[in-house]
Amino acid sequence: MSRPRYDWWGYVKGMIRRYPRLKERYRDLHTVSGVADYSGIPHGTEPSRTTEAIAIKELPTNAQREYEAVRRAIAMTERYKDGRDRLAIIKMVLWDGQYTLSGAALRIPCSYRTARRYHSDFIFMVAKNYGLLD
Repeated sequence: MSRPRYDWWGYVKGMIRRYPRLKERYRDLHTVSGVADYSGIPHGTEPSRTTEAIAIKELPTNAQREYEAVRRAIAMTERYKDGRDRLAIIKMVLWDGQYTLSGAALRIPCSYRTARRYHSDFIFMVAKNYGLLD
């Protein structure tokens, strides 16, 4: 028996595919390149406002929600005993786009059904974290 089709399936796969770019943008936002020193003295003793500068910068609301949903799914998947294999499947199929599910299954190695289960479990996990499932 097959699973029912979900309208959000393609959206969540796109969300997972966008994660590496969102992660890069998030990291760039939280890298402080230079913050003004408010003491008036060059290299003064008063601390600069790096925390304030970081807190002001953030991703747009929807991009932040997508990033957090995928990040939480990754953290949850890493705790599984086969988490490394699960994330390898996601990386090869969705992030790098190098392999199909059957090709990634051969690389791990695992069966196609196992790779498909890892893939769909991760998509469901992201959907739940994003709020598409109860």
